Amino acid sequence: METQFKLFRKCLMVVLLFGVFACSQDEEALSNDGVVIEKSNDYLANRSSNVINVFKGPEVQYGSGKARSWISVNSAGFPEEIGIELTSKVFNDLSLLHEGHEMTVVLPLHKKAKELTPFEHLGLNYQPEGHGPVFWEEHFDFHFYTITNEQRLLIPDYDGSNQSIVNAFNYFPDMDKMPTDYFKFPGPGGVYGMMGKHWVPADWQTGYNPFTHVMILGTYAQMNNFIEPMVTVAYLLSGDSFSGDYSQPRKFEEPGNNYPTKYNIFRNENTGNIYITLSDFVTR
Repeated sequence: METQFKLFRKCLMVVLLFGVFACSQDEEALSNDGVVIEKSNDYLANRSSNVINVFKGPEVQYGSGKARSWISVNSAGFPEEIGIELTSKVFNDLSLLHEGHEMTVVLPLHKKAKELTPFEHLGLNYQPEGHGPVFWEEHFDFHFYTITNEQRLLIPDYDGSNQSIVNAFNYFPDMDKMPTDYFKFPGPGGVYGMMGKHWVPADWQTGYNPFTHVMILGTYAQMNNFIEPMVTVAYLLSGDSFSGDYSQPRKFEEPGNNYPTKYNIFRNENTGNIYITLSDFVTR
């Protein structure tokens, strides 16, 4: 009888421990307004044989479709890929989207993304008529911000009569923090409130004309504060895929953190959902 009681007690402890573990997993996902997806049943995880989990941020209504952030993590707990997912319905009626640099749609990140990368939140901007200097095609700006949304909202509009604001946008003394083949336009060129100063590749006049996609970098107050793939609507809808390196600086804002080295554009042929991602992380 005593032996049976001990066996029952051991079984009860196993059940309780399993229940506590399962609840803690669910609570982590719920507390971050996101979900954790295992490799076996998720398209994003199956992109890589190394991935065991995909941590997704909350879905955000975007026009007639949805958008969300996500990050995939390998068995060693290292980031594989971070990105944005747009459902195919987003493109059913683009007139429903907010337009311009001033109207950013924020995509929150799951806690895992903030823990494993320098990114704090993501932002979407739709440019129906494009913008200068050569990016006149209808396109999206996909901002991966390394500052919080609260910090981003404090970035003012450009004011040429206010020297402190001019300096915050244009004074960037440590060029080791910027790739050698990127440059900024003078004065108010490439400047936007609630974003920062935009830097473009040195071959912007020839290498991105006609424009399909390009990597833009951003700064404010002498710090790098975003990485921005810009992609035309035509390219996103073409079904073409892209994966390529982008230039890296010699010095990084957060030594010891994990920084991506490639940006990628692809589509799930089964669902029509489109993805814009950063990958091939390196600890700096």
